[in-house]
Amino acid sequence: MTEDTTKPRARKAAGPERPSYFNTGDVDRVMAIVLALVSEVAAIRERLDSHERLADVGRLSGVAQVEAYVPDDDAEAAREAWRDAYIRRLFRVITEDVESLKGAE
Repeated sequence: MTEDTTKPRARKAAGPERPSYFNTGDVDRVMAIVLALVSEVAAIRERLDSHERLADVGRLSGVAQVEAYVPDDDAEAAREAWRDAYIRRLFRVITEDVESLKGAE
């Protein structure tokens, strides 16, 4: 009896296929991980902002208060400005590469 030494095929994940941005799958996988972490950091930052704003008005901020918090227009504008700056910092290298390619054409 012979032993089967072929590698098992990986199961395909359910749902839409992951987008491909680069020539190698390894870079795409790393980018997917990085973008997931970026999303988590942004969510944590938003929750921290809620805690800080609730503390500023003298309210203890537990889970329920943070979940129920609705930012006013000023708070939402500040969050939007933070997100825009955050995204620009994160993708600066890629943006600069794209801009240099456009300039070379």
